[in-house]
Amino acid sequence: MLSWDDYRFFLAVARCGSLSAAARALSVTQPTVGRRIDQMEAELKIKLFERTDSGFCLTDAGKATLHFAEAMDREAEGAGNCLARYLSQPKEIVRIATTLNIATCWLTEKLAAFKTTNPNIRLAIRVGIQRADVSRYKADIALRMGEPGDDQLFGRRIGQVHCGLYASQDYIEDRGMPGSLAELSEHSVIDSEGEIENLPQVAVLRDLLPEGDVHFGADNTTVQMAAVRCGLGIAALPCFMADPAPNFLRILPDVFDIPVDLWLLVNRDLKETGSVRRAYDFLARAITADAALFSGTLPRRERRRTGGSGDVPQFLSGST
Repeated sequence: MLSWDDYRFFLAVARCGSLSAAARALSVTQPTVGRRIDQMEAELKIKLFERTDSGFCLTDAGKATLHFAEAMDREAEGAGNCLARYLSQPKEIVRIATTLNIATCWLTEKLAAFKTTNPNIRLAIRVGIQRADVSRYKADIALRMGEPGDDQLFGRRIGQVHCGLYASQDYIEDRGMPGSLAELSEHSVIDSEGEIENLPQVAVLRDLLPEGDVHFGADNTTVQMAAVRCGLGIAALPCFMADPAPNFLRILPDVFDIPVDLWLLVNRDLKETGSVRRAYDFLARAITADAALFSGTLPRRERRRTGGSGDVPQFLSGST
C-alpha cells in the first residue's frame, strides 16, 4: 500500500526532472530517491517515468498520477497550515485576504473597531492572495469582488461594489462636464493595464471609446486615483474609493454604473471556529451598514465621514 511519503518522492522527481535535483529538494541521497521510485513502480506494476539521457520524463501513467499527487500535496500543505495556527500562538490569529483597494480604503479602519471588542484576536490582512490559498489555510476569510470560484469556501454574496466615472473638480472646470457617453471621446481618459485591464468597469469604458482617446494608463487603481486628482483625465473607479476623495466628481452616474458582486468567504473547516466566526460576522455587519458607500448612493454631505482611514489615503488627498 503506497503512502503519502511515496508520492512525495514521485512529485519531487516529476517536478525536478532528475534524481539528483529531487534528492537535493528532499534533503536525501540520490540512491534513496532512485530506490523509492523503483519500489513505487514495482508495487504499482507500471512505469511512471521514462529514463532518458536528459533526465526523467513522465509516462502517460505518470502524468495521470501527477494530477492526484499534486492534489494530495495541496491537502497536506493545507493541513500543516491549519495546525500551525494552534501552535504556540499568544493570541488567536485571523487572516483576512482581500484586495489592496478594499484593505486601504475601507477594511483597516473597520478592523480597528473590531479590535476594541476582541482584544485577544490578532488580525492580519493578506493582500493579493489567491482564492485557492484561502482553501489551503493561508487565509481564514476572504473579501473578494467577482465570483468566489472555489467550492471549498463557504460564504455569500454580501453586496455589490459599484463603479463609476470620475474626474477632479479642476479637470471639469478646465474641460467641462461631459453631457453624454458620446462626449467622452472629447476628453482625456485614464486606461487600465496589467492585472486590472480586464475589470468589468474597464471593459465597458474601453468599449465606449476608440483606442486613440486614451491619454494615460496605469496598472494600479491607487495610481489611477492619483492621476485623477492631478487632473490627468477621467477614470472608471470603485465608488467606495472615489466618492470620499476630496474634489472628485462623478460623471454620468445615471448611464455609467457598473456593479460587481462582493463576496464574503471563509474556509468551510473554519467557519465555526470562534475567532473566525466573530470576525466573519463583524465584517458582514460592517459591509451591510456601508451598503450605500459601496453602491455609490451615499449622500454627498456624508461621504467624507464614511469609508477608510481619513476617507482616502493621505497621499491621495493632496494634503501633506
